[in-house]
Amino acid sequence: MANLVVLGPAIPGRAKVFGWILVLAGTFFAFVYMLSPGTFFPGVVNTSYSAHFGLYSTSVRILAAVLGIIIALVLNSAALLALMLVLRIFTELGDVVLGLVINHGSPDANTLLLTMLALIEAYFLMTLLRLVVRPQGHA
Repeated sequence: MANLVVLGPAIPGRAKVFGWILVLAGTFFAFVYMLSPGTFFPGVVNTSYSAHFGLYSTSVRILAAVLGIIIALVLNSAALLALMLVLRIFTELGDVVLGLVINHGSPDANTLLLTMLALIEAYFLMTLLRLVVRPQGHA
């Protein structure tokens, strides 16, 4: 009964550090998007309902990802952290595509930084998947 939920192997130390960095950065940016979006998006006009809703819903989604990462870290589950990284990589790359579309194909600092972040997340995802995914027939 004590092993009702098996969360897989523990998270390696450097992946834990990276996870906590994502938690801190995510929390910071969630509140920046709500309180001072012009800091990172020069020229943003946050006076309409649509602008408020877009920025605030982005903040809520960032905080949801932060919560998922915290749960994975507290439960020390490499599998759960790998899942959260898959979701983050998909989100980062989606934001890169949107940025390129909005900028008519020209990368800017935001798209370049998000691409770098997605690559770092992919590195840690591969590290975690080596622990989590086992060939058929191995325990």
